[in-house]
Amino acid sequence: MDRRFHQRFTVAAKSGIALFVLLAFYFFWAKKAIVGLFLIIIVVGMVERVIHTSYIFRRVKPIDRDEEHEFLIIDKGRFSFNKNIPVEEIIKVTPMKSNFGLSHYLLLEYGAGNLTTVMPENEQAFIEELKRRRTK
Repeated sequence: MDRRFHQRFTVAAKSGIALFVLLAFYFFWAKKAIVGLFLIIIVVGMVERVIHTSYIFRRVKPIDRDEEHEFLIIDKGRFSFNKNIPVEEIIKVTPMKSNFGLSHYLLLEYGAGNLTTVMPENEQAFIEELKRRRTK
């Protein structure tokens, strides 16, 4: 059975979106519509990524094999490609804090020194689900 975790909507993301909206409004006010339109396109991309990013644990059975494999699928929305990480390759999960402790995330180390970050809403449930799927 699949398990889905949504990305946390952080203060930094809210601030960035608000800043770009205010800049776009300023450029429209100053009659520089092309720059304002460009900033609105950036805001749409930012909102799309924040709202539609999800982390999915899925069991997949390859066509040419009999055994099933667990994957963590990082889906960052419509405008980007999914990242598929085999759960058995995840070596370490480290909780991290960003600048001044304003936000926090999980750093995943997998494969041969590969790193990626995830920011699920419920970090503890995410870690427990990862541990549960690794032991199967």
